[in-house]
Amino acid sequence: MGQNKWAAIIYTLPREPSRARVSVWRKLKKIGAVSIQQSMWILSSNDENYVLLNEIKNEVSQNSGEAFVMTFSADEDGEKVIIEKFNGARDEEYGELLEQCEEFFKEIDKEIARENFTFAEIEENEEELGKLKHWYEKIAARDSFGAPLQEKAKLTLAKCMEALDGFCDKVYEFNDKA
Repeated sequence: MGQNKWAAIIYTLPREPSRARVSVWRKLKKIGAVSIQQSMWILSSNDENYVLLNEIKNEVSQNSGEAFVMTFSADEDGEKVIIEKFNGARDEEYGELLEQCEEFFKEIDKEIARENFTFAEIEENEEELGKLKHWYEKIAARDSFGAPLQEKAKLTLAKCMEALDGFCDKVYEFNDKA
C-alpha cells in the first residue's frame, strides 16, 4: 500500500443553475484539489483538507446535489498517478504564471525603449510584481509534491525582481539628471 492517505469528494449537482457547479469547481481548484475522475476530486488527507472538503460537501447539498467525503490510500501505481496529476495541475498553474512573467519583461522593455522613466511607472510595475509574487506563493502553497516547473517559476520571478530593480535604477538615474 502507498504511504500517503488521500481525502476525496465525489459529488453530483443538477445541471442548472450552472453557477453552483462553477462555484464548487472554483473552490476545489482554489484549495489545490485535483480531479481524478468526473466529479471526484482529491487532496492529501489531513484535518484541514477534510474540513474544506466537508464545507464543499455542504455547498453541494445546499444546491440540491449529493456528495460524499472519504479518505483512502492507494497502491503504489495509484499513488504515482495521483502525484503526477497533482504535479500536472501545479505545472499548469506555474505555466500560466511564467506567461505573465514574460508579459512583465515585455512591459519593462517597452518602458525602457520609450524612456518612460517615471515614478508612476515604477509604482505600476511594483504592483504587478506584487501580484506575480502573491500568485506564485498561492501555487507553491498547493504544490505538495514539488512540480517540475516550480524551480523555473521561482527563478523567473527572481529575474522579474531583477528587471524591476534595473528599471528603478534607470528611473532614478534619469530623474537625478533632470
